[in-house]
Amino acid sequence: MKDELEELYAELDEVKSCGLEYLPKYGYSSKEDIIQLIEEDIREVKKAMNKRLDSYASRISSGYTEDSLEEERTSLCISQGLSRYC
Repeated sequence: MKDELEELYAELDEVKSCGLEYLPKYGYSSKEDIIQLIEEDIREVKKAMNKRLDSYASRISSGYTEDSLEEERTSLCISQGLSRYC
């Protein structure tokens, strides 16, 4: 997600620095419309990242650490006769 966010910021900078009012790369849509769409995508990616961080924080606060979760997953796979890693 971090890479996606960086790509969106790079794309936003590219669009803002373009001297054209209507951009052929985007089907001749107006520059302002494209900027708004990219900014909306940035907000959505940030929201998804925050949800992911909140989920991670709630797992830690519930007493699970990343190592204990990994052990739990491995034990579950072994008990079911499944390979943990493909």
